[in-house]
Amino acid sequence: MGDVIINFFVFSSFLIALLISLGELVQKEKSFVDYIFLSSFLGLACWYLQLSLFATGVFHDKALNYYIIAALSPVAFAVPPLMSNRYRWIITDRHSIRKKSIFVFIPSLVSIAIVSAPVFYEVLRFSGSFYLKTFLSSPEFMSLPVYFRIVYALIPLESIYLIVMMIPVLRGLFTMIKESRGTQNADVSKMGYLFASLITLSNIFALAGLLFSMPFLKFAILFSTAAMTGVYLMTQRHPDYNRLLKSITRKHHYERSQIRGLNVSAVTERLFELMDDEKIFADEELTLHALADELGITPHQLSEILNREIKKNFNSFVNEYRVEEAKELLIEQPDRSILSVGVAVGFNSATTFNAVFGKVAGMTPGKYRKIMLNRKK
Repeated sequence: MGDVIINFFVFSSFLIALLISLGELVQKEKSFVDYIFLSSFLGLACWYLQLSLFATGVFHDKALNYYIIAALSPVAFAVPPLMSNRYRWIITDRHSIRKKSIFVFIPSLVSIAIVSAPVFYEVLRFSGSFYLKTFLSSPEFMSLPVYFRIVYALIPLESIYLIVMMIPVLRGLFTMIKESRGTQNADVSKMGYLFASLITLSNIFALAGLLFSMPFLKFAILFSTAAMTGVYLMTQRHPDYNRLLKSITRKHHYERSQIRGLNVSAVTERLFELMDDEKIFADEELTLHALADELGITPHQLSEILNREIKKNFNSFVNEYRVEEAKELLIEQPDRSILSVGVAVGFNSATTFNAVFGKVAGMTPGKYRKIMLNRKK
């Protein structure tokens, strides 16, 4: 009877995480971050279900128990990038999808390949029980065929992956707490940090349980249950938690801004005049400091204007102008050497010119000239 009660509470973490995700789903107005929040907690529910099945082995059919655990691994590996991106987008107030965001889902794709690999003949041929009753460092685990060990080893890797992904999140949230200290929004910042910390801590406990002690794994899941309960109750008390945390972030970004008080539109207009009309980019010694001096602002202010208003850094901004000017010269002056064109637009060597031109235009200056001149014939 005692085991039944414990198992009930162990599975409660799965139910609470599922309840939180469903609560987000039924809300009428949802932002992009809300959908990420929903998806992350839905994935978290699947991860808790996987751990609960592993820790309790409630199914009499041990093969079924194993297959469900294996099938949940790809979903569990998707939780860390979803969770960390959700917090990153709140902290930075930018909902951009980075190119490297694709790579953070590689572990999920790899786990799909592993659990769906065509090795079922080995499963059928292996007559012994492949359900683990003890932790992953046990002799029982080592006695399993290699394939089963690989699949079971995915479970602690899921926890390690989430811990690693949450470390920069915790750093960002801790900074927010320090900046909101003494304000009416301090509690909201602390709540965000607390939620992220509990999720990370529960994974550390789960990892220890998976590796060394099945009873400790149950404790870790029960700890997660308490944490999820706290998250649920606090989100009910503060239904606008995401919006409040986001508004605090925007306020801090504004307070830290280097361009407060500047007439940004006037500075930007003058910047484009320098680039389009005066072709200041053709000066090979042009630097961020030099361009800022021309505009009468600091390098930090110029850097922020470029990043916030134009969405480019200094090098990208200047090099794109240089490449566009080079394109015109390559066509208008077909007899001019490529090196001469590169120097004329601000590059100090043929190597740099070729490399930057290729990065921006997707081909070398010589190939670009050849293609464009052939089109004009």
